[in-house]
Amino acid sequence: MGNNLTRRNFLAGSAAAAALAGLAGCSSGGTATSTDDAANKKGNGYTETATDYGYTIVDNGDGKQLSYSPDSGLKLIEKDGYAFKDFEGTGELVPYEDWRLSAEERAEDLAGRISIEQIAGLMCFSAHQRQIDDDDLVNDERKTFLDGGVRCILNAASGYPAFKQANLANAVQAYVEASDNKIPALFSSDPRQGKNCYDWPGNLALAATFDPEVAKEAGAGQAADLRKMGIANFLAPQTDIASDPRWARFNGTFGEDPALSRDMVRSFIDGVQSTVDENGEDQGWGDDSVVAMVKHWPAEGAGEGGREGHSDQGKFAVYPGNNFNALMIPFVDGAFKLEGKTGSAGNVMTSYTVAFDEDNEYGELVGSGFSTHKVTDLLRGEYGFEGAACTDWAVLNDPDGDGNWTCWGLEDTSVWTPAKRASKAVEVGVDQMGGCNDPTLLMSAYEDMKGQLGEEEAEKNFRASAKRVLLGYFYTGMFENAYVDPDTARTTIDKTDEEIAAKALDAQVKGIVMLKNHGGVIKKAEGSDKPKVYVPMRYTPAATTASGMGKLKWTTASATCELPLVQGTLEKYFDVVTDTLADTLTGPADEKTGDATPASEDLTRLTAADIADVDYVLVCAKAPTNASARRGCDQDGNFIPLSLQYRPYTADSEYVRQTSIAGDPSDGSKWAEHESAKGVEIENRSYFGRTSLMTNENQLDQILEAAALAKEAGKPCIVILDITQPMCVYEFESEVDAILVSMSGSTEAACRVVAGQDEPSGLLPMQMPKDMVEVEKQLEDVPRDMECYTDADGNTYDFAFGLNYSGKISDDRTKKYYVDPLTKPEA
Repeated sequence: MGNNLTRRNFLAGSAAAAALAGLAGCSSGGTATSTDDAANKKGNGYTETATDYGYTIVDNGDGKQLSYSPDSGLKLIEKDGYAFKDFEGTGELVPYEDWRLSAEERAEDLAGRISIEQIAGLMCFSAHQRQIDDDDLVNDERKTFLDGGVRCILNAASGYPAFKQANLANAVQAYVEASDNKIPALFSSDPRQGKNCYDWPGNLALAATFDPEVAKEAGAGQAADLRKMGIANFLAPQTDIASDPRWARFNGTFGEDPALSRDMVRSFIDGVQSTVDENGEDQGWGDDSVVAMVKHWPAEGAGEGGREGHSDQGKFAVYPGNNFNALMIPFVDGAFKLEGKTGSAGNVMTSYTVAFDEDNEYGELVGSGFSTHKVTDLLRGEYGFEGAACTDWAVLNDPDGDGNWTCWGLEDTSVWTPAKRASKAVEVGVDQMGGCNDPTLLMSAYEDMKGQLGEEEAEKNFRASAKRVLLGYFYTGMFENAYVDPDTARTTIDKTDEEIAAKALDAQVKGIVMLKNHGGVIKKAEGSDKPKVYVPMRYTPAATTASGMGKLKWTTASATCELPLVQGTLEKYFDVVTDTLADTLTGPADEKTGDATPASEDLTRLTAADIADVDYVLVCAKAPTNASARRGCDQDGNFIPLSLQYRPYTADSEYVRQTSIAGDPSDGSKWAEHESAKGVEIENRSYFGRTSLMTNENQLDQILEAAALAKEAGKPCIVILDITQPMCVYEFESEVDAILVSMSGSTEAACRVVAGQDEPSGLLPMQMPKDMVEVEKQLEDVPRDMECYTDADGNTYDFAFGLNYSGKISDDRTKKYYVDPLTKPEA
């Protein structure tokens, strides 16, 4: 979009400036209130109440509550004793303005009224908005894309307090309301557990509860936080099956079992999307609803070698087990078949990856957002999904020569431009372009479609996309009540509500899995005395790692040394003793701050004599960390194995693939130039004979040293593993007495279990492999296909394994889910 100042843009900007002036000075303090002269009876009974934040609330009694900025120029229409917002500015009520009609009727009406240029704006989903400047809430970037008609906005400002995010939402709503195009903004967010909202368990920890009702509660809790910040669309849940244990996005999933993932996804979305009344009854869509955008259709988790689709190294998904259909089960039988009254997830996001097969069994060799087979044939055709489909972010961008692109299959810039890629996505049935601020790309797609299908068919297709996109606005009441009270966000999120926090913590506790408890060292607390524990400080040496997404760059983080859990949390449950770090540090200066960093010699560990009176040693360990966890490459660009163990692993067993399944054509051509991969020589992406690159091998040394010290002092050693995917525990299991697994980093939940405040009940939503050879044996697209580790007590760490005080858990959950994995959708 250009920056030319037109009369329309000038008027829109001037009106918006007036609206924002009404919001200025209201960014802190004060609850939305009415005064005697601000609350007025209108017509047959509705009232208007001015708030402290520049917007007015309209109470329609038994009808819908409205809100609007009186400085925006928007007027109300009175009909049948109720107030309606006059978006058209005609004084006459048209169907989409009538909140008494269904969302489908209203979306159909509006989609038929707006211009193709406005539809092009709706088909864009903004790039990440990370900054909140109190004095410039609607900054120049936002003005540009809003003036172009973009209305879906990705709020990535989770580092800011909730009330500031509410202020941002209100300012944007006032800006668009003051423009000619008064379609409200629909703010969205990625998952953000614990980041200026309540710390509900992440998906993998929810899966460990094996209880869909907990997932539903967590979904509803997260939706409540988002709505208070003005967010009504959720780029969640991640519905992929984590069929490869090395995959870096394993932690965002509900584990590796299709049936468990299906049920957790279904219940989580019911919690996110359904508005419930005061009696807890599901009302379907409503003012408390958030639209779920499930991702990443048709499944993202089968990257060859465990590599991840944000990078060129991970762009190919492979199916050596011919298990493509099974990976769709949580989408088709879960997200698209809800038990709640909303019926189906509102939206879906396509995956980055190219589903590779030399015979094109899974369609042409392009990313899913460009794939006729994935979108037209499967999503829209076979499975009949009627919501909006959005690409993952930035797939329209040209390759920049620096590893910063994701337009897989359409990389050839002599053929493909951002506009042509947009046209391709629209052609196959995608409605929105993730991370795109430029509606002119969609106008180009429209012109292409006109040339191919004729103007009538092109317009029909674009208006169908507009309706699908607009449904989310009407489902969630954005046209009626888009403004939010920043004071509510401040008092219920920024200032912790203890009741909500307690519910979130209870859910976290249910996701803690006890793998080992030799001699019953973890047991129910007796009396009120806190156990005395030695918690070794965690020293992490300087490490060089690759960027996870976007431009490939290697950066070195300085060494750190700290107590591994929050001291205040530890001291709620334990009498803590720990090591001593020297006052004067002797490590190299940090490149950014110039401050000295810790050297290992600066740390003085306690001795056996020092811990003679403790009850046990508590080691808090991070999982093995690969230097290039998403890309699986070294600094020279060579493919290397992704490892699940601390010690360096060399991939030289007979089970390591010496010739990769997938790759680009070896002659430098692009797959778009070939009808199929049959007979085409491809590059070899094998890592056979190469060694993993780990950044925290010393974590294993610290576990073993602490275990040895505990033995010397005659004390039990308990390890809390903070993990986000499976790992190899054979390196240390036999040396320790107890192992707990936390899958969403809740320090307090793990502490409660160790201290005997709560009995563990979690189960593994994944397998823990015997060793790395077993990892190499398994197939990227097949879940639960490894030989699992058996510990010194004879317990095997398989899917659905977990211990409580009595031993191995066997209950209705294990009976239901510990069966052979499903292989195809029911639908």
